[in-house]
Amino acid sequence: MLLGCASSAIFCPKNSVKLQAQTSPNTVRCIMEGDESKQNFGFLSKKPYDPPSWALHLNPLPSHVYSLAHTPTPIHRWNLPNLPKDVEVWIKRDDLSGMQLSGNKVRKLEFLMADAVAQGADCIITIGGIQSNHCRATAVAARYLNLDCHLILRTSQAIVDKDPGLVGNLLVERLVGANVELVSKEEYSRIGSVALTELLKERLINEGRRPYVIPVGGSNSLGTW
Repeated sequence: MLLGCASSAIFCPKNSVKLQAQTSPNTVRCIMEGDESKQNFGFLSKKPYDPPSWALHLNPLPSHVYSLAHTPTPIHRWNLPNLPKDVEVWIKRDDLSGMQLSGNKVRKLEFLMADAVAQGADCIITIGGIQSNHCRATAVAARYLNLDCHLILRTSQAIVDKDPGLVGNLLVERLVGANVELVSKEEYSRIGSVALTELLKERLINEGRRPYVIPVGGSNSLGTW
C-alpha cells in the first residue's frame, strides 16, 4: 500500500498502521503507532509526548507536543490510470490539516513550538524563500501561541530595499504580524542561513528578547518527529 502526504510519498508497513473505514470506501483514517496519544487533546493545547516504542532509542526525544493540526487527516483512494489490478494507491491528505498550516510543515512545528515555549522563548526566528510555505506556517503557529515571529526571506537583489508587497504567503505573514527582513540571494549564498539567523538572534538578545531559532524548513532532529 502506498500512502502520500502533502509533499512526498511514503510506504507504510502493515504492522504500524490502523486503517478505519469512514463514510466512503474510498476514505479511511490512518492512525500510526504513537499517534493515539494525540487523539484526545484540544487544538492549541500542549501535552507530554509519548513516542512510539520503535523510536525510544532516538535522540533527542521530544518531551512535549502542541496540537496545531486538525488530525488525524484522512487517506483517500487515488485512482490512477493503468495500475495493475492487484495494486491500490492511497494518498495521505495532510493538505487538510488546517487552512493556514496545511501540509507537512505543521507536523514539524508541533514539536518545535513546544520546545520554544519550554525554553521560555518570546519570539521565533526562521528563514526561507520569499514565498516559503514553512515561513508562512511558522508565522501563523507563532501567532497562535502569542509569540512574535521574525522572518528572513531570500529574494532577488532588485527588490531587497523595496516593500515586498502582499502577494501569496507574504499576505498571510503580514496579517499575523510577522516581522519581515529581506536578504538577497547573493548575500544568502555568501553568509549562509545559519549565520544569518544567528546574527538576528544576537540582535534580538541585545534588545532584551528571548529568541528561538528554527532552521530552514524546520528541518532538524526535533523537527523530523
